Amino acid sequence: MKPLMEKLYDDLDKAVAFELRFTNMIFTYDDLCYFDFTEKACHRCGRAVRTKPYLAPKANCKKPCGELDYGGHGVNQELRDELIARFDITEEDFSPMYDKRGNVVYYEITPRHTMKPIFRENRWMPYPPCAVCGSQQFSNRDYENDKGEIYHCISTEALEDLHDLNVTFERFSTHKPLIVVSRRVYDFLTEKYPRTHYYPFYLSKE
Repeated sequence: MKPLMEKLYDDLDKAVAFELRFTNMIFTYDDLCYFDFTEKACHRCGRAVRTKPYLAPKANCKKPCGELDYGGHGVNQELRDELIARFDITEEDFSPMYDKRGNVVYYEITPRHTMKPIFRENRWMPYPPCAVCGSQQFSNRDYENDKGEIYHCISTEALEDLHDLNVTFERFSTHKPLIVVSRRVYDFLTEKYPRTHYYPFYLSKE
């Protein structure tokens, strides 16, 4: 099967990294929401921090990878173990997700490595830091190719520091970063799951 990405981008051979954009959704329980797993850390900007593991019924976690309905991304144990075995990725890059009985049903992707800033390369404008907690968010203005598909840019410095699994320095809406994988992780994932979706990163012209 031809990977979905090859239909959306004509120059994928030049991409050096990829933002995860899994399309399959993993839903929590009907009686739970985002605020059941977080607490507000700042009354001024609304920044929240995770205080509890994400919960989901096992029946909702059948796909090997997916987007969590509050905005994170996750994988099943088989894919998590493969990523750990093949790449510079460890168990610390994942957080277990449970059902209400306390059984592990999935793993949220929680990368340890933070990338070097790339907001200038991508026209992401910084908002003023919060006057109370100092946290900062960025606009998510994006580049688009001639097919209307989003892509990003990365500097040589940031690429040289890139790990196999990363989060961006920049935080966006609700203080969430992007999750970024290396080219070799992308090649592995698309070979196994050709219908998964990503946004490519290209080396910026310096």
